[in-house]
Order: sequence, then structure tokens, then C-alpha cells
Amino acid sequence: MLENDENTAEKGANHGIGQYPRRRFSASASRFGRLCLKELRETLRDRRTIVTLVLMPLLVYPLLTMAFQRFLVTSFETSREFHIGLSSEETAARIKPLVALGELVLKNEDAGRAKEIANKAAPSMPMAAVDLEPHIQWKTGSNLEQRVEDGSLDLAILLKESDPADASPQRIAPLTCEIVHRADSATSKSALEYVQRRLRAANEHLLREKLRKLGSEPTLSVQAGDRAVGDSGTMLSVTTLIPLVLILMTITGAVYPAIDLTAGERERGTLEALMAAPVPRLGLLAGKYVAVLTVALLTAGANLVAMTVMLTSTGLGTILFGPAGLSPLVLVQVFALLILFAAFFSAILLAVTSFARSFKEAQAYLIPLMLLALAPGVMSLMPELEFNRTWAVTPLVNIVLLARDVFKGTADPGLAAVAVLSTALYAVAAIALAARVFGTDALLYGSEASWSDLFHRPAHDRDAASFAGAMFCMAILFPCSFLTVTLLARLDLSTLGLLWLNAAALALLFGGIPLAAAFVQRVRVGEGFQLRATHPLAFVSAVVIGLAVWPLAHEVFLLNRAIGLATFGEDLFRLVEDAVDKWREVPSWTIVLVYAVVPGVCEELFFRGYLFRAIARTKRADYTILLTAVLFGVFHVVNTGVGAAERFLPSTFLGLVLGWVCWRTGSVLPGMLLHVCHNGLLLMIAYYRDELAARGWGVEEQSHMPLTWLAASTVAVAASIAVIVVAGRRKRLPEKS
Repeated sequence: MLENDENTAEKGANHGIGQYPRRRFSASASRFGRLCLKELRETLRDRRTIVTLVLMPLLVYPLLTMAFQRFLVTSFETSREFHIGLSSEETAARIKPLVALGELVLKNEDAGRAKEIANKAAPSMPMAAVDLEPHIQWKTGSNLEQRVEDGSLDLAILLKESDPADASPQRIAPLTCEIVHRADSATSKSALEYVQRRLRAANEHLLREKLRKLGSEPTLSVQAGDRAVGDSGTMLSVTTLIPLVLILMTITGAVYPAIDLTAGERERGTLEALMAAPVPRLGLLAGKYVAVLTVALLTAGANLVAMTVMLTSTGLGTILFGPAGLSPLVLVQVFALLILFAAFFSAILLAVTSFARSFKEAQAYLIPLMLLALAPGVMSLMPELEFNRTWAVTPLVNIVLLARDVFKGTADPGLAAVAVLSTALYAVAAIALAARVFGTDALLYGSEASWSDLFHRPAHDRDAASFAGAMFCMAILFPCSFLTVTLLARLDLSTLGLLWLNAAALALLFGGIPLAAAFVQRVRVGEGFQLRATHPLAFVSAVVIGLAVWPLAHEVFLLNRAIGLATFGEDLFRLVEDAVDKWREVPSWTIVLVYAVVPGVCEELFFRGYLFRAIARTKRADYTILLTAVLFGVFHVVNTGVGAAERFLPSTFLGLVLGWVCWRTGSVLPGMLLHVCHNGLLLMIAYYRDELAARGWGVEEQSHMPLTWLAASTVAVAASIAVIVVAGRRKRLPEKS
């Protein structure tokens, strides 16, 4: 895990709940803004950055467009040539007229389509002299099959003997032939299709003529036509190529500033002075990250503008993007994805270059990184690769496949949100990784440092995890939790078996991973997870709030419809009802233990224990409560398995209540009790729904609570909060300004 010395002045201080940095938030934001401007000025001052940012797109894209335009035209100017062998002169006398007849019937459909595409690519070039039809070289001889196999012929047509029984004075014996082609040759397959289409057209034409001579109009039992839906076919699959282009754009813009602001600082000898500044190391890295991200976006934006101008001016936009061309919506989508790509790559590049002691060493690190980055870009070229739940949390692959599906118009909103959120968490984890090694003595003074240093335990115990370490732990928890829900849903087990397995997985994720992280960082469990004793009245109040807050949470749930977050349809409600029906197969105490006690204890241990304590170490109380509540809500949306956005608001609301109770009492224990009571009551209401409905106490999921219930809930919660305020006054340390 990660250790980050946030500030030398904070070492040895008492970081209890309620103690926060002396400087106000506005002063910190102003200092951070000045730091970002300083890094940007140093980066943009270099002429090499300006050349990469402005001149390269202005020079490269016109050249690429001209080359691509010329390639389109010359590819049509160069006609194909098929070498077709015939077994004898008799075969030639019978086959060649049929092929010529089929050519007339088809009326050069392929040539007309090719001319249309070429005219779009180069409207100023006359196409009258361009012969787009394949040239057929007819050859007669023996041993044709061997010649096709060795490649001297593309196709061979062998005439077979007709059965005399098929011939009669009124009927001509049919022509029977065998076409030999090479299976591993694209040219041979094209020649086969070319000949078969023309022979088929000749057959249909001759059949119609014979029927007309007999005085009968040709009628077909089945007439099948085709109709294309969606966009008209384009010559290139741009939806699969654009993710690869986005990777190249963002890497190009982020590489040089990432090296210059890390390894460059060491070579110039300015790193020592920078590390002596009264700014946390994570703050220094955040400023450099903003600078690298800004330059990457500027470079990608310049590339996008140059590409748009060139495609629009040359007419290639209609070929690559269909009749609508390069629309503003496509540009907005591209730029949004550029931001996502740049945010991820900037963090990864900073993390890698923070290990380097020189430009040369940083460049050596970046070569394999670029090769690894191109691999997911190539994966986007596979149309059969589906963007599923596993790929949604796989770094880099998720945004590549998301970009492909966005341009195809098939992106799933739930998986898209998971991909964006996981990418943001990975970026935070990468910055935390960089903060772990950036400016250490080993890199400052040139001694040996290795990647294994990241996982060395600190020399002394500490009361709380670092902010960077907590974010890194959360970045591990998010994909693990998401994939665990997916895997459990696929298992074919009994209801009781799935319940116990779900409880074990939840305890391992939200209990085991934070405890392992605390062990690596030498965090004292009692202090780091806020397992402190508090006033007995706080526990009584927690029970009352847990039992009384659910009507208010239900009203927050109904608020989803007013703001457009209602995604639950009849199918999802039916799935929930089926799950509740299966719960009735097991004892009620099992449901309470699995879905109330285990989540209440383990989730609070992480969110209001490990994570809350790490954030409160350096942040204000309101910031800490709000951030942990939002993350709590996001995790509950993900853990539904169906991406139910309705759970975000009520879960965040409950997270705010739990966060306030934890902050006020200075302990995570009352929050655990509150969480268990809240979940347990809701589970029992669902478990005994039919019995409650029979007594007239039924609660509809889509109806508001009675006003008397809401009033009673509000009074009970307010009274309990007042008790906590009075009882916890002496337990809470005075808050610093």
C-alpha cells in the first residue's frame, strides 16, 4: 500500500477527529492555483512543447490527408487482374460468352459504386479515364488445379461431361462445370465471386427469355429484397479506429510535460527547493498533474481541430462518417472521451516518470508503457469483443471499448458510468503512487530506489492512513466489489448458499482489504478505524435514528422521479420481488445477519472508519462527511448488480447521517449500530410484507409516506440528534479554524 507524508509539520501531531489544517480552505485553494500556474508556465515556456502542441498538428494532418486522399484515388485507378484458366477451347467458347452476358445484365453495378466513392474522395479529379473493372486474363491449358494451387492462376474452370439422358430434342443438356479456387487467397476468392455472380445473372436472364418465348411471364414463388438500416456503409470502420487515434493523441501531448516536470526537475537541480516548500507532497503532484493534463488536452484539442478542418475541406468526412459528415455531436463525443483518456494517461505517465532520475531513464520507462497502451487500442478493432462488466473495470480497456460503443450508439449507460468512475479512481491511485516516491531521499540524492520500495512498511506506527493510501485502497475495492457482485450472480447455488457466500465476500472486501492496508501502513486499528468508546446515550440515539430515519430516506428515494434518476422499471421491480420471495425460504435471522449485520459492520469499518479517518486527517469536517457519503452512495449503486441509480440519493442521505454521527461522537461504533438497525428494519418490512399488508400496514414502493409517519420520524430523529450533540460535546475535540 501507499504511505504519503502529507506535511512535515503534521508529523507527531494529534490527528483526532475535529482537528484540521490551520490554513483555511480558500487559502489552500489559492495556493494550489498558484502552484498549477507555476507548473504550466514552466511547461509552456519551452519551445519544444509549443512545437508539439501547435506546429505538429498543422504540418502532419495536411500531409496525412493528402496521402489518404491520393491513396483512395490510386486504389481505384489500379484495376484488379484475374488470371482464369480454362480446360479447353470448347470450354472457353461456352464459358466466356456466358460471363460476358452476365456482365451486361449486372450493368456495371460495382463500377458505379466505386466511381461514386472515388468522386467523393477527389471531386476535382476526372474519372472518365479510370477503368475500375477487373481485367480477365483467360488462359487455356492442362494441369489447371496445380497451377491454381501454386498461384500462377487465380481460378480454374473445368468443364464436366454432360449426362446424355439429360439431352432431348426439346431440351438442351445443361452446361456443368467445376470452379477451382485457392482457399487462402483473397484474390482467388474475389475472382470466384466475380465469375459466380455473372454466371448466376446469365442463368436468370436465359431462363426469363425462354419463358417469354413460351408465352409465359416469369413469376417467382419467393421474391426477397434487402433494405439497409442505420447509417449508410462507409469505406472504413471509423468507430473502431477512433479509440486508437485518441490514445495516440493523448500520449503525444502528455509524454514530454510528464518527463519535464518530474525527471526534468531533478536534472535541473530544482527538486530540493520544491520539496522544501510548505506544500504537501500530494499537493505538489496534484499541481503537476493539472499541468500535464492541461497540456495533453491542448495538444489533443489542436489535433482535433486540425483533423476536423482537413476532413471538412477535402470532403473525406462524408466518406468516413457517413452522409452526415463530421457533425458537432461527434466532435463533442470525441472531446469528452479525450478528457477521459487524458486524465488517465496523465496520471499514469506521472506515476512512471516519478521513478526516473533523468530524462533518459524516463524515456526508457515510457517505451514499454506506450506499447502496453496500444494493445487495448488494437482490441477496439475486434467487433466481436463485447463491452461487459469485466471490461468495464479493466484499466484502459474500459475507456477504449466505451469509446467504440459511444460512436456506434450502443453504449450502456450503467457500464459507461462504471467505466468513468473506475478510471477516475485509477487516476487517483496513480497520483498516490507517484506521491509515494516523488521527492524521496533516494531520488533526490541519486541512491538506489526500486519499485519494491512502494510496499515497504513505515518505520513507526501511525494513528491514521494517509489520504493517498486510502484512495489507493478504494481504487482496489471498487473493481473487486463490482466483479464480485457479477460473479455471485452467475453462480447456480441454493438461496442459503448464496446468502452466506455474499456475506463472506462482503466481509472479505470491506473488512479484510482495509485491515490489510492498515497493516502495511502500520496504522493502529483502534485509532485508524475509530473503534473508540463513546457516551452510552450515543448508542441509544443511534438505535432510534436507525429505526426512525427510513420514512425520510423513502421520500428521498421518491425524489429520483422528480429529478429524472428513476431507472427502475417493472422488470426490475419484479426481480426485486422475486428475490424477496426467495428470502422467505430461509429463516429471517439469516437475512438480518447477511444483509444487515455484516454490511452494517463492514461497510462502516471502511467508510466511516478507515476512509473517514484518513480524509479527516487533513480535510475539513464538512468535506470529509460529504465525500464519504457520496462514495458510499456510489458503491451502493454499483453493488446492486443492475446499476440502479435510484439507490444513490437515499444511500448518500444515509451516508450523511452516518458521517455526522461518526464525526460528532468520535467513534464508528454508534454508526455501525445505526446502520444495522436501519437495514434490519427495512429487511423485516420486506420479509413480512404480506403479513403487514394483511394488518393494513402495507407500504407501496412508489407512494409517499403518511404525514403522521413523516412527522413522527422527523421528531424522533431530531430528538436523537439533540441527545448526541449534548452527550458527545465532551468527547469531541475543539475544531480548528
